[in-house]
Amino acid sequence: MAVHLDASTARRWFDLALRSLAAARQSLDALNVFPVPDADTGSNVVRTLSAGARSAQELPADATLGELAAALAEGSLWGARGNSGVILAQSLQAIAQTFEGLEIATGDDVIRAFDALASAATSAVAEPAEGTIITVAREVAATAVEMPPGAGVDDVVAAALAAAYEATDATTSQLPVLAETGKVDAGAVCLVIIIEALAEVLGLPVTPHDEWFPAPGTGPADSAIAGYEVMYILRAGRRDAKNLQRRLTQIGEAVVVVRGAGDLWHVHVHLAHPEEALADGDMSQVVVRRLDIAGRPLGIVATTTAPGLLEPLAEAGAVAVLSARARTIARAIIDTGARDVVVLPCSADSAVQAGVASRHETVIAEDISVSLAPTRGNLAVLDAVALLAPSLQFAGGPRAARGDADAALARLGHAQAGTRQFSSARADLTEAELLRAAQELAGGGAELLTVLAGASPAATPAAHRIVNLVRALEPDVEAYVLRGGQALPALEASAQ
Repeated sequence: MAVHLDASTARRWFDLALRSLAAARQSLDALNVFPVPDADTGSNVVRTLSAGARSAQELPADATLGELAAALAEGSLWGARGNSGVILAQSLQAIAQTFEGLEIATGDDVIRAFDALASAATSAVAEPAEGTIITVAREVAATAVEMPPGAGVDDVVAAALAAAYEATDATTSQLPVLAETGKVDAGAVCLVIIIEALAEVLGLPVTPHDEWFPAPGTGPADSAIAGYEVMYILRAGRRDAKNLQRRLTQIGEAVVVVRGAGDLWHVHVHLAHPEEALADGDMSQVVVRRLDIAGRPLGIVATTTAPGLLEPLAEAGAVAVLSARARTIARAIIDTGARDVVVLPCSADSAVQAGVASRHETVIAEDISVSLAPTRGNLAVLDAVALLAPSLQFAGGPRAARGDADAALARLGHAQAGTRQFSSARADLTEAELLRAAQELAGGGAELLTVLAGASPAATPAAHRIVNLVRALEPDVEAYVLRGGQALPALEASAQ
C-alpha cells in the first residue's frame, strides 16, 4: 500500500500524465464542443502542462514535493491556453498550495489536494456549468473527503478515479450540447487522464473508456464560430481582478480570471470586440485570435503597439499580439495552429523579439517553420495582413503552403517598396511640422492614406489635420483615420 506521495513519484505522475494527454491530443480536440466547438481542448491542455513541465525541469533533482508542485503550477499558469488550460493551471495552483512546504504527502494531504482542486476549478470560472471538468472535479472531491482519516494514498486515488469515471460518463446528460452529440466533456476527460496517470504510477488498475474518444479529425466544423479569444496576464489587486471578472462576464463568455503567484492574474474570455476585454493595468502576454483560426495551413502573427488594431488584425486571420516580447510571440506562433508561420514585426525591437521567438524551444518542439516579414510600423503590419490574408485559405500541402508563404512575402516586399511612411513620438506637432509630414506622404502621387492616432488627446485632431493637408496636395486621395490608442508612436501614417 502506498502511504506517501513524494517528489520522485510526483515527477513520474506528471510525466506520464503529459505523455498520455499528448497521445490522446487529437481525439480530445475532436471531442471538444464546449464552451465553443473550436476543437482545441487537447492541444490547449498539452501546451499548458508542457509549460509546467519545462518549469519543473529547471529544479534540482533533490527538489521537494512542495517545490516541484509550485514550479509545475507557476509554469502552467504562464503557459495556459484556452478555457480548460486555465482551469487546470488554477487547479495546479491549489494543489501546490496544499503541498507547500511538504517533502511527502499522506493520503490526508491528497484528500485536501483533491478538495482544493475542485474549489479552485469552480472559482476560476465566472459562470460554472454542470457537465464539465468542474462537475467532475467536485464529484472527485466529494468522494475523497469521505475517505476515513489515515487512508493510504492508493486508496484515496482509487476512490477518486472511480468517481471521476462515473462523473465523466454523466456529463453527456448534464450538458445540453453534449446530450445533442452523445459525447462526454473534453475537459473532464483530461482530468480523468491526469488521475489515471497517478493511479498507474501507484500500481493501481485503470479502466479504458475507448467509447469516449472519437476518431481524430472528426470534431465539429469551426466555420460557424463567431468572435475572438483574448488572453493576457494582468498585475492587479484582488478587488480589481474580481471587478474585471464581473465586467467580462457582462460582455463575454468562457470568462476565466485566475490568480498566480503574488498579484498576477491570468485572464481568458471569448467576446465580439477584443479591445473591450483589456484592463486598465499592467498587462503582458496579450494574445488575440479569431475562434475559427485553427487548422489553417499558413499562420500569421501580427505584432502591434495599438490596442485598436487588435480586432482588424485578428479579423483578417492573424494571431495578434500587443507590445509583445519573445515568449508571447512564440506562444502566438504556436497558437496559429499552422506548420508554416509568418511573423510581422511592428518595430525594430519587435523584429529582434520575433527572431528570438522563432528559435524558442517550444516553437522548435512543434516543428514550426517561421519567416520574418520586413515590416516596421503598425500600419505596415496592417497592410501586410491584408496582403497575406488570402494565403490563410491556401488548400495545398505543407510544401505548397511554404511556397505560398514565400510568394506572399515577395509580394509584400514589392508592395512596401512604394509605400511612404511617417511616424512621430509627439502628437502636439506644429503646423509647420504637420505640413512637412503631409508633403512627405503626398510626394509621388498618393492614392491611399491611412493615419493611426495614438492615445494622446492631441493625436486625433493632428491625424485629421494631416489628412486635410494631404488632400490639399492630392485632392483624389482616399484617406482614413484609425484610432489606435497606442502610447507610441503618437502618430503614424502610411501613403501608397
